[in-house]
Amino acid sequence: MFIAREKFKTNVVEYILYMFHIEDIIRSNLFNMNELEKNVISKYKLSDDELDEVRSWYKNLIERMEKEDIRESGHLSMLKEIIFQLNDLHIQLLNTLEEERYMEHYRWAADYIKELKVKMKHEELTEIEVCLNGLYGFMLLKMKGTPISEETSQAMSIFSQMLRYLSKKYHERIKTH
Repeated sequence: MFIAREKFKTNVVEYILYMFHIEDIIRSNLFNMNELEKNVISKYKLSDDELDEVRSWYKNLIERMEKEDIRESGHLSMLKEIIFQLNDLHIQLLNTLEEERYMEHYRWAADYIKELKVKMKHEELTEIEVCLNGLYGFMLLKMKGTPISEETSQAMSIFSQMLRYLSKKYHERIKTH
């Protein structure tokens, strides 16, 4: 919860990826607070008040995931809204002549995005969703110690650079609104 709060303030893309992971942690603990307490919350080195806050946060997330019927898969509506905003900003930046740097990041990423979108077999996904899902999958593979091809590593590095720039622009926009 404290990590999520900080990531949301500093890098919205890292926040989204972190929250994807939290959703999966909740799923792997079967939406059970006792399991989360034993496997996750008990590992935190926090004060009793902070631990109570973390418990409350997890309970709230469980309730929201159940209410939104994303027990098996999918993402919280609040995350989908942020992803929608990022995608909207992505399109705006691509159509802004002064954003040559972002267009350059996009040109590097475009072929990898198209390739991954085909592999994912989800034509309805936006380019930003493809990048986020690719990075999240990459993160999971690294955590599991799965060998990763050089081409995949390069694609994820390019996605990361593009999304880092997009996140920076997102935060700049939030501060001015």
